[in-house]
Amino acid sequence: MKKVLSGITLAASLLLSSVSAQAGTTQSAVGCGIGTMIFDGSTGLLYSLLAMTTNSSTFNTVSMTLGLGNCPSGASLRGKIASFIDFNKPQLAVEIAQGKGERLSALVEMFGVKESDRAAAVLALKANQVAIFSHQSAEAIQDEMSKTLQAYVS
Repeated sequence: MKKVLSGITLAASLLLSSVSAQAGTTQSAVGCGIGTMIFDGSTGLLYSLLAMTTNSSTFNTVSMTLGLGNCPSGASLRGKIASFIDFNKPQLAVEIAQGKGERLSALVEMFGVKESDRAAAVLALKANQVAIFSHQSAEAIQDEMSKTLQAYVS
């Protein structure tokens, strides 16, 4: 039994070392966040796992939303919109179906829709509601909304 366990351990360590040699930097592997800052410049699977765990346990979405933790500037706005969608998903679905509401107005403004085009943008979201909310994740919903609103964004 001991020999089998040592063989498994040896195989796992060889696998990890070969994967570690091929893994890129922590930033490119796991994105932005506190963990990425802590393990900056480190390479390998172990550091990527540690950074990913630290990012997820220290609210990576908050880092992106507030523009903290070496997140790119575009991630900040994208993170804000994703958080907004995530927290307001049921209410947004209702407001989009109705074509009016405070959350819907705020969302359209967050996407950067020109004021003169907001009514048309809301109608476009209403027309595509089924496609938009056929997704579960806030990011997928955001991507679908971005496609719908691209003609109205300044």
